[in-house]
Amino acid sequence: MWSRLWVYVRSREGISFTLAVALLGIMSYFLFGSVFLKWVTRHGDEYVLPSLIGRKLSVVESSLNAAGFSVVVIDSQFVAGRAPYTILLQDPPSGTRIKRGRKIYLTITSATPPTVPFPMVREMPYEDAYRLLKETYGFQIGSVEYVTGKEPDIVLEARYKGKSIEHGTLIPKYSTIDLVVSRGYDERKVPFVSVVGLSLEEAIARLQMAGLSVGQIRYKPSPNLPPGQVYRQYPDKAPLDSLPAGTPVDIVVNSQPPAPLLSE
Repeated sequence: MWSRLWVYVRSREGISFTLAVALLGIMSYFLFGSVFLKWVTRHGDEYVLPSLIGRKLSVVESSLNAAGFSVVVIDSQFVAGRAPYTILLQDPPSGTRIKRGRKIYLTITSATPPTVPFPMVREMPYEDAYRLLKETYGFQIGSVEYVTGKEPDIVLEARYKGKSIEHGTLIPKYSTIDLVVSRGYDERKVPFVSVVGLSLEEAIARLQMAGLSVGQIRYKPSPNLPPGQVYRQYPDKAPLDSLPAGTPVDIVVNSQPPAPLLSE
């Protein structure tokens, strides 16, 4: 049988048949690779994902759905100063080549800030309460009302939207808090002065000339400011632009903390 097959393959008819089968195989291979395989893998049906950060969710969702993608919001965060329902994060990131039909995962800004329990600031020194509310809890300080009291610069009351706040009350973060502060029995006032932008020596001199005292001096480097410049103070505002005489003013200086003195 093999000898007869070999004779047939060597014949003109056998050679023609073999070449036809080989040609058919080659054509099938290229047809599969260039057409069928591309259709199966959807090769070429890709989309370069642009940056979605900062765009409105409704616009992004409409555009991506029209392009054949699904949008999934996986988280929302409140960011002060950012419009609600805008894109904060995206996955996959911009520049990624993705096939249509995939899901795009988004994190957006929330319309409502989180609530935090209001801290105990009553009977606390004004400067300490100011830093606690603003730096730790993220509140804004609104009006500061000074009233007669036993001790100067002690917080007597905190208010939110005109109403007194009790310790532990849930308040939206970044809200504006008004304070009522005792000025003591000495009602003598001196003009409020700003020392931001001055050198440390100039700031100390200006505070003392105004009848105020120098409180805590903190050193924090800030690369975008001149060395030695005061760039923050507490308090940074006062009702009617005046403060009780002798009020301590804390200042922050753009500098490394001074090296401690070594005892001999």
